[in-house]
Amino acid sequence: MKKLIALLLVLVLAASLCACGSGEYVTFKSEHIAEVHAVYISPVTEEDWTDPLNYAVLKKGSSIQIDFEKFAGDSVEYDVGVLDGTDMLYEFFEVPLAVGDTLSFSGVGMFGTLTVTGTDGKTERYNGEGRSLETEEG
Repeated sequence: MKKLIALLLVLVLAASLCACGSGEYVTFKSEHIAEVHAVYISPVTEEDWTDPLNYAVLKKGSSIQIDFEKFAGDSVEYDVGVLDGTDMLYEFFEVPLAVGDTLSFSGVGMFGTLTVTGTDGKTERYNGEGRSLETEEG
């Protein structure tokens, strides 16, 4: 009986650890007029974007929490990409990020702004340019 109780206790503990993830997040908030379809965050050492970190369409004013472990590398600086509903990819390079930061994104046409607010309340703005991902047939 003791073995059964111990096994059940271990299973409950393991399930609770799996359910909560790392508990270390950054928050991404869209202030963009168009819907945001994908958020990419990669260590600056990576050449290409990793898989998108969100699987939901974000409307203006919406936010999501992104598990820091999904993109964290050995660096404190990351490249951030935001794909909107018009197939415009906004890119921000060498952005310092830490657990608990809030990233607020807005864009107008070819230009985007990423505002990072740290847990200490310090705010930094990064300007980025967008490029269309649409392909032309010709």
